[in-house]
Amino acid sequence: MDLLLLTQWIIILVVALLALVRGADVFVGGAKSLGIYFGFRPFLVGVLIIGLGTSLPELASSLAAVWQGTTEIVVANVVGSNITNILLIGGLLAAFGGNLIIKQELIKTELPLFVIATVHFLAAVHNGVIERPEAVLLLGTLGAYFWYLIKSNQEEESVHHRTKVVPEFTRNQSWFWVVVGGLAVIVGAHYTIAMLLNIAEAFAISIGVLTIVIIALGTSLPELSVSWQALKRGEADMVIGNIFGSNAFNLLLVASVPALLIPITADAVVMDFGLVILIAASVIFFVNGLAKHIMQWEGVMMLLFYGFLCSIYLILYRIRPHRVCGLVR
Repeated sequence: MDLLLLTQWIIILVVALLALVRGADVFVGGAKSLGIYFGFRPFLVGVLIIGLGTSLPELASSLAAVWQGTTEIVVANVVGSNITNILLIGGLLAAFGGNLIIKQELIKTELPLFVIATVHFLAAVHNGVIERPEAVLLLGTLGAYFWYLIKSNQEEESVHHRTKVVPEFTRNQSWFWVVVGGLAVIVGAHYTIAMLLNIAEAFAISIGVLTIVIIALGTSLPELSVSWQALKRGEADMVIGNIFGSNAFNLLLVASVPALLIPITADAVVMDFGLVILIAASVIFFVNGLAKHIMQWEGVMMLLFYGFLCSIYLILYRIRPHRVCGLVR
């Protein structure tokens, strides 16, 4: 193995991930301001633009994977990002930020979507392939959720005074950041997937493992940033809502858009192990939602669980041949 070449790949991967994540942040900042200039209500700016923005790295890297012919990365990215959001981000925020209290309003809106999205995704991927009809079902579920949120928000606005929001940038600055952020996301996603494939081949590690452990961690950084800022402002309910919402976006949007272009296959590591962990993590988070809190000791346990899982991934799949849906590729 050429150590110099491997070092270059790792450096490019880190830089590409940073460009992907930072580009998404810049894109969202510009898009928020443009949304305000175009007359979008603050609610729509928050739900559509910020919700999409936090899932933009996952979506961009998944589309880049499809473009490069490695569709198994898509499902691994979705599964890994959701596991990371729950166990790592949720665990970090609870362990170091104290007990997180979940409001009743959040349970009424975000928790049902989280459950429905998880069930629909598991049903779509149960045979190891997400095809176009299943992608349409996932997108339809997301569309129905948007319709519900917009309708309920309209009813609320008819009772309460509409809040005026001031754009962060001028109109020209907003367009500039949207273009710059979008280009950074596209370039970062391309090189992220390219370097991932190189490193996986060099170390004989399943692409699914690297995606679940490394790429999912990198693409989940926007969720961590948004949640940590909300926690510092004392908005614990927004922290939990961001995790619920981001996971639903990943399951319904990130998994479906690439599948509209081409059938998406699942890597063996996802089918053998990843889906089981996703279900376990989702059940843990669902129970936390019903209990209306995540205690500090529960956050510590989540972190330990996440660290244990990463170790198991690398041990079990270090020497296995690369497989898709149980078939040697």
